[in-house]
Amino acid sequence: MATAQASSLTLRSKEPAPRTVEPARERKIVVAEELGYCWGVRRALDIIQEAASPEQRIAPIGDIIHNPQVVERLRDSGVEGATSVDEAKGRGFQRVAITAHGMGPHLAVEAESSGMELVDTTCPLVVKVQRLGQKLVRQGYFLVVYGDSWHPEVKGILAWANTSKSCAAKHVEDLPWNAARGEKGEGKVVPPRKVALVSQTTKNIAELMAFSNELQRMVMPEGGEFRLCNTICEPTTERQNALKKLADQVHLILAIGGKKSSNTARLAEVGIQQGVQSYHIERPEDIKDEWLADLGDGNVGITAGASTPDDVIEGIVAWLAERGYTPPEGGIRPIDPDYVPAF
Repeated sequence: MATAQASSLTLRSKEPAPRTVEPARERKIVVAEELGYCWGVRRALDIIQEAASPEQRIAPIGDIIHNPQVVERLRDSGVEGATSVDEAKGRGFQRVAITAHGMGPHLAVEAESSGMELVDTTCPLVVKVQRLGQKLVRQGYFLVVYGDSWHPEVKGILAWANTSKSCAAKHVEDLPWNAARGEKGEGKVVPPRKVALVSQTTKNIAELMAFSNELQRMVMPEGGEFRLCNTICEPTTERQNALKKLADQVHLILAIGGKKSSNTARLAEVGIQQGVQSYHIERPEDIKDEWLADLGDGNVGITAGASTPDDVIEGIVAWLAERGYTPPEGGIRPIDPDYVPAF
């Protein structure tokens, strides 16, 4: 009898203790406080949409803004890009437009000589850099534009400067000099005495400052004069600063914007600099399965370039929500019924 009781106790002691199941960790979508359209882009779109109609078409010389979804939609409103005034005229357009990125003064001359009306949507902050470049050249500076030499904004700034004493550069190796003032030796090319630096409006401030410091070291010896003009626009800085705050809350960052969008590319770079895996995407289909698989239970951060419309951002958020990520309460931004974009 005692043996049976012991056996029964032994069996009961071997039963596993109740297992506590930890609830699944919530995977969140965290949206940057500042993202998407800036006022310069809204202004450009307002101008072009008000001026255009299917009966009165307009041909921007290039993309009106660097977002493919917006460019596609505008075609239905009579806005369709061309590569030149001559091409636009050959396709039957009677009006052409300068894009938000700006262009050199040659376009107005070409439009007038072709008998075409010109619509100007250049962002006022880009116009500011164009005028500043002209002023610096008149003051005797060699003008260096920190930016992508292929970008229409940079090309426009150089065109308005209208001088051979100017160049675009992102690295010291891009400059027309390879030595600091005062250095001697075969093959040494040094800067002139006066050099001024401006920036493409959508660049990264940390990268601009690093480039500026290197350029200053080349120019300053032997009485050289160097002037830095930080012309990175406020909306670009706001979006980059908001992304830095976002980086502490997420494990993956998606920077949404057109592949041609310089400021969106910079956002992805800033995310990587903050130690978070970051990708520049245009559409949901750009998101790779392995990015989310590697993420596990981590949060996804969302930012967007200054030419990305809200509905494109919302489309990415909805795509992630369908895959189990909790969307932000109240949408991608607070709704202010009294908000009016300032131009």
